[in-house]
Amino acid sequence: MRGIKSKRAVSCNMLMFLPAGTFDASKTRLVRLAQIDSPIYIVTRECSEKDYMTYLALGVSGIFHPPFTRGDVQRVLNGRKAEEIPFPRNYELTREGQVRFDFLLPSKLSRILGINRLVSLLTAEFGFPPEDSTVNLPLVMDEALSNAIQHGNKGNDKLKVHVRVYISSRRICIQVEDQGEGFIPYETRDPTERENIYRESGRGIYLIRELMDSVVFKQGGRILEMEKKNPFYKE
Repeated sequence: MRGIKSKRAVSCNMLMFLPAGTFDASKTRLVRLAQIDSPIYIVTRECSEKDYMTYLALGVSGIFHPPFTRGDVQRVLNGRKAEEIPFPRNYELTREGQVRFDFLLPSKLSRILGINRLVSLLTAEFGFPPEDSTVNLPLVMDEALSNAIQHGNKGNDKLKVHVRVYISSRRICIQVEDQGEGFIPYETRDPTERENIYRESGRGIYLIRELMDSVVFKQGGRILEMEKKNPFYKE
């Protein structure tokens, strides 16, 4: 990384070096929360599409995996901040207003990132804490949508995932519905138990339940409904 400079006006760029096969969303989330105001970059030998989407959902600024050149590194560090459109906050609007959106997505992991960024932007504008708008809620959306795509619809891109979101300064309500066969939520393994600690699956629902105030499965597990209250909201 010697000789690489960032155009961003930041005091420190943090690099996380991850050996192959060690991705853990919950641990990465803790690092992101501890460095909420600093850009974080992941350096890893391997990065699947699912892991890549989850890194971005967690607010990671960029991901390096070989082969890469100095030019590639420079582009990641420079980012796209200069191209973003500012969305100035209006206190009265965010205090009294509401946002509702409804998406019907194909079962493709590459479609998740756009939903995550929209949720992150809007919850930030409605005054949710940075740890929720930047890290927790995008991670929840990533887990819920990837579960619906991979486990619900079995990756069949002919099947759809229906996403409904309501956001106000008081709370965010999310509904994710797949077209799969469903499942029994209480039969999922607890990843905190000793025999499940090293399993690669089963952490998604656990994280969702830990990070949201209310989590309900309906229609045989095909519909996931979640709610998160804004702790900063004042009547």
